[in-house]
Amino acid sequence: MYTGWPSASSRLFRIVALLAVVIGLSTCVATFDPTITPNTTLLVVEGILTDQPVTQAITLNQSTSTRDSSSRTPVSQAQVQLIINGTQTVLLTETQPGRYELQPSQFSGRVGDSYQLRFQTANGSRYESTVETMVAVPAIQRVYDQFNPKGPGRFANELYTPSNDIFVDFQDPAGQPNFYLWRTRVFEAQEWCASCQQGRYILEDIGPVGTGPIRVIGCVPDSTLGVYNFYDYICRGSCWDIFYSTRVNVFADVYANGRPQVGRLVAQVPVYQREPAVVDVEQLSLTVGAYRYYRLFEEQTQNTGTLVDTPPAPTVGNVRNLTDPSENVVGYFSASSVAINHYWLSRRNVPLGNYRGLFYAQNRRYPNIETSRGNPPVYGVGVPSAVCIPSPTRTNVQPEGWQ
Repeated sequence: MYTGWPSASSRLFRIVALLAVVIGLSTCVATFDPTITPNTTLLVVEGILTDQPVTQAITLNQSTSTRDSSSRTPVSQAQVQLIINGTQTVLLTETQPGRYELQPSQFSGRVGDSYQLRFQTANGSRYESTVETMVAVPAIQRVYDQFNPKGPGRFANELYTPSNDIFVDFQDPAGQPNFYLWRTRVFEAQEWCASCQQGRYILEDIGPVGTGPIRVIGCVPDSTLGVYNFYDYICRGSCWDIFYSTRVNVFADVYANGRPQVGRLVAQVPVYQREPAVVDVEQLSLTVGAYRYYRLFEEQTQNTGTLVDTPPAPTVGNVRNLTDPSENVVGYFSASSVAINHYWLSRRNVPLGNYRGLFYAQNRRYPNIETSRGNPPVYGVGVPSAVCIPSPTRTNVQPEGWQ
């Protein structure tokens, strides 16, 4: 739930005024319909294709927002296509509800190539984005950090959460307009891989016992425990939790064309523990249309939400409904070249202190270790450690740049 929002009418007035300026500058951002009511369900399209050799995805969701909450429903069974240079067509595969992927063997973005997204939903509605041309991005020359005792957030007791502020230096190319977007991924070492409420974590040896594969059963309910009893289980091996940047961070070189850019703040990483981390810093190129979209989004949501939240009022992007042109579609499909730096955050500049740890930051409590299995039943010999199960926010593969 967001607090401190202006009224719906004043939000609409402010956003319509902002969009009037943007629309006057470029037709890449579609017009905004001020008759939209807060409870309207909107189609949200998200996806940035890059020239990195990784699996990339487009997500389609239906989003409904009220003053107090927002909800999203995946748009499944759509037929999604990527059109390359106006001639080549590549199909995307739905790998989970609402997520449509391009495999690295099928797609590798290239600077100078143009891309267009087309899709048809299960109800027959057809959609199409504008054509986006991938623009080159300069290399990151340097990444460095500074300890900030007053970071971006606060604890429940109103004390500041300290942070490591991450900065980049780069050389902006001369003689051409350039538009940038920065995003980061932070890999924090995680010691605890499972938590069970009113239950116990179970692993089963498939054999040979102790050396063969195991089957993860997970949390098994135990009615002898209290309803609010939690047991937490340490990781069997190395594990990292992944935290993604949530703030929109864009820049246009209108007044800095061709000059070195020094000390651009790209992230503030909260210090929950003094253990080192890896910060993947990505510097992306944007087209002018994409820049204006993200800039407007930044102005709307920087203090009220993130890219994965529904904004106070919809920011219409570059996707339109060919079947019903009056529909407002939220989100922007873009293609960006990426310069990446895997920065080793040693945290040697973090002063000694009482840091409660990553587990406490995530759960607002300390781990509670199971000390016995009880009898009956006896689930195994000793208390098991938990498997690090990969997900979009967790990995058991050592991140690049880890020392």
